[in-house]
Amino acid sequence: MSVLDVTVLIVEDDPIVRAWLSLAFEGTEFRTVGEARTAANALDVAQRRRPDLLLVDYRLPDGTGTEVVRSLRAHGIQAPALLMSAGPQPGLNQAARLAGANGSILKTASISELLTALRIVRRGGESFDYRHPKLPDGQAPLSRRERDVLRRVAAGETNRQIADALGISAETVKTLLVRIHHKLGTHRRAEAVAEAHRRGLL
Repeated sequence: MSVLDVTVLIVEDDPIVRAWLSLAFEGTEFRTVGEARTAANALDVAQRRRPDLLLVDYRLPDGTGTEVVRSLRAHGIQAPALLMSAGPQPGLNQAARLAGANGSILKTASISELLTALRIVRRGGESFDYRHPKLPDGQAPLSRRERDVLRRVAAGETNRQIADALGISAETVKTLLVRIHHKLGTHRRAEAVAEAHRRGLL
């Protein structure tokens, strides 16, 4: 292995996309160090391979790319991450930042665009694709975990009860509630539940 090698973990269920990425890496400093085809398998592969970079599909068979990145960050995997999507997704860049990702890229991007984005995030920068429309403040999408928390808030559970039920810390519940309020444009628990119902999120 060359000292110039930059290892990449690919989290992607589509074999055509995986083949395109392998082609894109030929003759460059990037090298695929592992592949995961589901969100459930991503953490295991990342912990074993310890990649320099992460390329994560936004839509996986068993979850979203933002959930994958959030899980990896929670388990100490801090490699820069790019989220891939088949087309423009409203609010994707906002959700990606909240999850801890460093950029986004369309699967229709050119190889040169992909390599440029990887090099930017490898150097510690951000590279979010401008083609993803930004949602107005208070309209960013809720993650699955945030919806889980809000459902339990709606059921009248305390932060400690929510933490115990979901297997997370009470501090994490507080952090998730702050994110929920920011996304919904609310300030109190009852307001968040009412707004979520209004939007059909619960």
